[in-house]
Amino acid sequence: MIVEKGIREELRWFYEARFGMFVHFGLYAMIGRGEWVMYHENIPRSEYVKLADSFDPSRFNADEWVKLAEDAGARYITVTAKHHDGFCLFDSALTDFKITNTPFGRDLIGELIAACQRRDMRIILYYSQPDWNHPNYVHNSGAFKDLPCPPKEDRPDWPAYVRYYIGQVEELCTKYGKIDGIWFDGSHKTVEEWKGREVYELIKRYQPHAVVNERARYGDFFTPERWLPDDLTGYMFEACESVSPVAWGYREDSSSFSVPHLVRSLVKMAAAGGNYLLNVGPAPDGTIPAKQAVVMREIGKWMKANGRAVYGTEPLMLGIPKVKVKNNRIDFAALKGLYGYTAKENSIYFHCMEWPESDRLIIPGITGKVREVRLIGAGDGNKNIEFRQDEAGIELVDLPCIPSDALVKIFEILFDQKPEVQERVKEEKPIVITAAAPDMITVLNAGSAHFEGYGVKGTKLVLSETPAQGKARLPAPNVSALPQPAQAAKPAVCITGWWVPEQKAIWRVNCEKAGIYDVFISAGAPEADSGAVIRVKAGEKVFTVDMPVIIKKWDVTAEPEKPEREEDSLLEGSVMSDAGFSIVKAGTAELPAGISDIIVSPEKLKWGYIFGKVEKLILKPRSRKQ
Repeated sequence: MIVEKGIREELRWFYEARFGMFVHFGLYAMIGRGEWVMYHENIPRSEYVKLADSFDPSRFNADEWVKLAEDAGARYITVTAKHHDGFCLFDSALTDFKITNTPFGRDLIGELIAACQRRDMRIILYYSQPDWNHPNYVHNSGAFKDLPCPPKEDRPDWPAYVRYYIGQVEELCTKYGKIDGIWFDGSHKTVEEWKGREVYELIKRYQPHAVVNERARYGDFFTPERWLPDDLTGYMFEACESVSPVAWGYREDSSSFSVPHLVRSLVKMAAAGGNYLLNVGPAPDGTIPAKQAVVMREIGKWMKANGRAVYGTEPLMLGIPKVKVKNNRIDFAALKGLYGYTAKENSIYFHCMEWPESDRLIIPGITGKVREVRLIGAGDGNKNIEFRQDEAGIELVDLPCIPSDALVKIFEILFDQKPEVQERVKEEKPIVITAAAPDMITVLNAGSAHFEGYGVKGTKLVLSETPAQGKARLPAPNVSALPQPAQAAKPAVCITGWWVPEQKAIWRVNCEKAGIYDVFISAGAPEADSGAVIRVKAGEKVFTVDMPVIIKKWDVTAEPEKPEREEDSLLEGSVMSDAGFSIVKAGTAELPAGISDIIVSPEKLKWGYIFGKVEKLILKPRSRKQ
């Protein structure tokens, strides 16, 4: 796994922090169209570097940035020491493309670290491994975050560039005293290319308590971006979002997410056991835009009144709350709005993200004796709430008919000792077991697989539909002995979301008898994304096979090629789905009688992150063990 499950004691500070302030700042602020402006607008490097000649964030004040984080209720700051453009906000000895060579002339990162250290604010340094400025960086045309047409005078040299990037990480870990983490942003290459494990160990050698994210393919926590996971509980993770829906760096005309939306997002992550990292993008003069500062401070007001339901809490999996309704069939119905639970010491916190449609509410699963219930928050004044308790849980009665504001409401349920609860069992998709007959072909569709492992950013394998490539086609050759008419083209359900070799699709089969099977796989990737290699484990054998290229068009009226031999009736390379996936033979394996697993995973991903789609496996019996 690229992130291990569990919370190590020296990193517990991060797990308990729950809320941080992200800062994206750099030369791109001068253009005012976001941090990717050089890439998206194809600004030549020779022109972009000229921005450094006039870069002067003269109103930057490190203490004011830290004060804003404090006002927001953030427990740490993560700041861009170097973004993809390669410009360093710190005084690196390894490059001249840095802030101390601008009219500003000062080490902004050094000043911010010192301010954090003075004010007891944790500081994490963002570092982009991709670099659009360094002449030794190796760009793969078409790869995410790589320049499609780097300057001809570049000198691509991957070992030299890796030495440079690791050297800068070492500078950040040794130059400024205590720092609290490194936040990489170069997920689109392999752990071997980034030397992810080696650089992780280097960071820990200098800063043992520092956290490291997983975007060098090995770290302490996942970093989902602009989405809010609910299935990473037990791992350390941090969902990042920007106050701006359209950019991380400064953008002159940017809209803003609302405070109620952002507070709900923060609370959802706390209830899932994760952190929430909210970004601001300073203006060219070094100040935080006024609107973004207002948003952060409004969140801080909510956190000041409700923070005890967030900081240092543990997620709690109680059942769905129910509200009192009146009809002829039921007395209570499931709460329609969003909700969550956290717990700390002798309290449970019910996070009511949308005010219930009734003034009576049942919270299930609480078996310990409740002492009292309070509606906490700045506008609610720790109001005592009347309640009744029985085997169904606790029923809150006579709730206010109008909430005091539009933000998340927190009910604190207090006990005289650690609460006794019956947590809801998370519903897991049952594992499908497919019978493998000894005398006929067995098809293992994508929907019958179960998945293991997480990719970068906490992603999982998912099922998706791939559109059909034609209007109609003939059935696959010799699948049935009876003649069949042409069929309407259908999309293919396939497995996608592959990021790392640790992600697995697993088919469980039950063989009536031990037997020898030819194992085929139906899969594909667009021609531009070809180059991945599939790993298939069946029985005691492990096979590798190149990911096929998706066939975009075929002659839907042509007769299937007649096989030379009966046993070759399933043609390797034949198109067996309307989505253009090809069947290739992985190998021949002996499967034991009874239950066994067939496992598919990436052996190699193109550019370290592109794999393709897997539609199904096909088992064709070759002979049967007696």
